[in-house]
Amino acid sequence: MKKEYDLKGLKKRPGKVKMEAESAKTPISLRLDGSVLADLRTEAERLGIPYQTLIGSILHRYAHGELVDPKSIDLNKIVKKAS
Repeated sequence: MKKEYDLKGLKKRPGKVKMEAESAKTPISLRLDGSVLADLRTEAERLGIPYQTLIGSILHRYAHGELVDPKSIDLNKIVKKAS
C-alpha cells in the first residue's frame, strides 16, 4: 500500500447524490437508564454486533409489529385470526 496517493485526477460526479430517504440514518439523542444500556451492550457483545445496531434492530422490529408486549396481547383477536 502506498503512503500517499495522487487524487488530483479524480473528478466529482455530476448531479446530486441519489439516496433513498428511508434508508438514510438519522442521528438522534436518546436517554436510557444505565442498567438498560449495560444490558443492551452485554447482549450486543454476546451476539458479536455493535450495540447501536442491536438497538436499531429492536426498534425496527417493534415498529413493524414483530415485537409485542406480552401483557398487551388480546387472546380473543388471536383466536379469531386463527379460526
